[in-house]
Amino acid sequence: MKKSLIALIATFYVIVAPTFASADSHVSPGYSIIKINAGFDDVFSELQDVLINKGLVIDLVGHVDKMIERTADVTKSITETGSKSPYKSAKYVLFCSAKLTQKAVSASPENLGICPYIVFAYETKAEPGVTRVGYRQPILGASRTSHKVSKEVNAFLQSIIDETAAAQY
Repeated sequence: MKKSLIALIATFYVIVAPTFASADSHVSPGYSIIKINAGFDDVFSELQDVLINKGLVIDLVGHVDKMIERTADVTKSITETGSKSPYKSAKYVLFCSAKLTQKAVSASPENLGICPYIVFAYETKAEPGVTRVGYRQPILGASRTSHKVSKEVNAFLQSIIDETAAAQY
């Protein structure tokens, strides 16, 4: 019973704790997102700076906004109107933390799938001047050790978006 209660509290912390990071943050299933009243370019630049200052190497910057605009004609055959981008700007960043990935794969070889990590930022056309920054929550194996590493990985990713949101704009 005690172990079940501890597991329940730990699960609550991993899922709900990020919602308390900012008054303008929320967690969607699988994501943690913070709303920042600042333009995209400033926020995305800060996000990259936070990653670099943590000693991380950015492997890839993806341009979701450009891809959606570029493929709108292709998707028109799939949807009635095509997928017009809701974004003014939207990018994601792929990177990996050697330290955390080592811990994860030591807990279970299947945890290799958590790397690379992904953080993102976007500004919608409907809300210019408001940028959201967030991350996709990695899912690790079911072992107790994997669960412990999962909490550490999510706390690390949350710290990245919290630091980005805390910048003075």
